[in-house]
Amino acid sequence: MGFQLPLTNLQNVAPGNTATLKVPCGPNSPTYDQFKFFLSGGMLPAHILSIRGKVNGRLFMEEATGTVITARDSYRGISTAAGVVVIDLTEPKARNGAAEQLLASLPGHLCQDITFEIKIDATAPANGKIKAVAVYRPPSENPWVRKLMPTTISFSAAGTEAAPNIVYLPIGDAGGKLKRIWIRESTDNVVTGGQIRLANNVVHEFVTAEIENDQLRNGLVPQASLVVLDFMADGNFAGMLDTSQAPSAELRIYNSAACSLSIDYEYVDPIARL
Repeated sequence: MGFQLPLTNLQNVAPGNTATLKVPCGPNSPTYDQFKFFLSGGMLPAHILSIRGKVNGRLFMEEATGTVITARDSYRGISTAAGVVVIDLTEPKARNGAAEQLLASLPGHLCQDITFEIKIDATAPANGKIKAVAVYRPPSENPWVRKLMPTTISFSAAGTEAAPNIVYLPIGDAGGKLKRIWIRESTDNVVTGGQIRLANNVVHEFVTAEIENDQLRNGLVPQASLVVLDFMADGNFAGMLDTSQAPSAELRIYNSAACSLSIDYEYVDPIARL
């Protein structure tokens, strides 16, 4: 745990609005490990429709609802609270010490502008409030940042090993060192397994029930309607899947019925490549 300070430049908090949080940055600014949003006045995580983070005007993370953010922490075995939404850039259970635990923290001293846009549901209570708090530490030499980029896709039919449904993973400058692929299902348990291919070579093949068993063995907590391809389930960053050098990358999905999937790519990338 580092130091904590409230972030007071949070504007436009009201039902139906997009609140804007400006985070101090520039020379001698700290490295940020977490951004905590404490909700009160009847505000709930479900009233947070999305949180978008930008560095120097460029998007580096796009989170879904506060409920989804909480589910990510629950999967990682991190305690959650009903009135708190946390953007956690760290990996507290990484096995190789502080360097890896804090690998993807946000180096404020390398940024000219850090902004978070928080979209609030129109049904949120009029008296709802959000308090923003930063968990930080002194400036570091960390050149990396955690990115989270979403996409959605719909399949009109089931997918099988012989005839899978295919999602094309980001490659090149759009790719990076993938920590996890989060697959949010429209129907629980519809994704039964799949493959990942790089340059048409199979590098990962999974059955959903089997990878969830592995996650449980590593102290993780699988969540309903959430399939996680976790390349560091054992806490080791060495397992990350690097797609930045691959000529092609495919996620082949076996699904038992037609479905819609929301997919979030979580990876670490140099902050200079936003």
